Amino acid sequence: MYPSTGHPFYGIFVQNFEKQLTDENIESVKVAIEGRGKSKIDKLKKYIKFFINTYKAVKKNDYDLIYVHYIGHSLLPFLFIKKSLNKPLVINAHGSDIFANSKSALLIQKLVARIVQKSNLMVVPSEYFKDIVENKFQHKNIFISPSGGINTNLFKPLPDIEKQNIFTIGFVSRIDEGKGWDTLLKAIKILKSKKLTFKVMMIGSGEQQETMLQLTNTLDLENCVSCLGAKPHDELPHYFNQMDIFAFTTRLDESLGLVGLESMACGVPVVGSNIGGLPSYISDGVNGKLFEAGNSEELAKCIEFFMMIEKDEFSKYKTQALETAKRYDSKIVNQALMNKLERIVQ
Repeated sequence: MYPSTGHPFYGIFVQNFEKQLTDENIESVKVAIEGRGKSKIDKLKKYIKFFINTYKAVKKNDYDLIYVHYIGHSLLPFLFIKKSLNKPLVINAHGSDIFANSKSALLIQKLVARIVQKSNLMVVPSEYFKDIVENKFQHKNIFISPSGGINTNLFKPLPDIEKQNIFTIGFVSRIDEGKGWDTLLKAIKILKSKKLTFKVMMIGSGEQQETMLQLTNTLDLENCVSCLGAKPHDELPHYFNQMDIFAFTTRLDESLGLVGLESMACGVPVVGSNIGGLPSYISDGVNGKLFEAGNSEELAKCIEFFMMIEKDEFSKYKTQALETAKRYDSKIVNQALMNKLERIVQ
């Protein structure tokens, strides 16, 4: 996965990782699939090209270390070169690749399991996924690195942003199955029935974008919900700084959920699903609120809580959100990972 013009968020963390290598004066050769395939044939062509380019890059042998993102398709080329592989192999598990949710994914995971087990290092984004990977692959060398961390020079409070005098709920995600955009809309319907005043900013695009727009119309939410489409990653701080809270409504076992930390870095508390890696940084009643994934009624209560609390109490949540985000600063996170990779090479 790697971003393209049409899919700017697709694999954004891989692009960020590549940039971090450059910032550390580490030269890298990238092999990636850019953007989503338009059809099954297009996807197949992309994968074939990816496999060939991976094979060529690895066989050149002009590098110190191989760093592979995802357990799955990315490892298939190594089935044909594992005997001649003589450089350290590091595998970064991101979350969804750990759970084989289809017969084909399960088959691929079984095929590459031996390669995973023999890799020199596995990198995971949270303690939650470390336990899962350890049990699934019996790997003994696992390092936690929170998805490249946050660029706090970019994601930060922006005093010059003029906020409107209305409570603003933010949502930034791919508009795909399991991302919880529908959970949020149903919660908004509940809040609207209580005659509360607010607005919702929904940022992102995906395969269910049209379905999302239809549900917005069906629930009669057009006057309070703005569907803004996908935005470039470096423009997100502008939008985060207009939000009062960030709704992280996924129903998926997110490995970490970096977008929640990016909102915190802008001083925005998170109302997040109590699932996956989110509870590793969302502390209920301290820097945000947790609710049962998929439960619109509970989500509505959490949002209403922030609408009703006193200004001083709200400020405490904002301060704690900022303090949490500082621990995930990309400079701290990346330096720790680079030190680990150097030791692997040595």
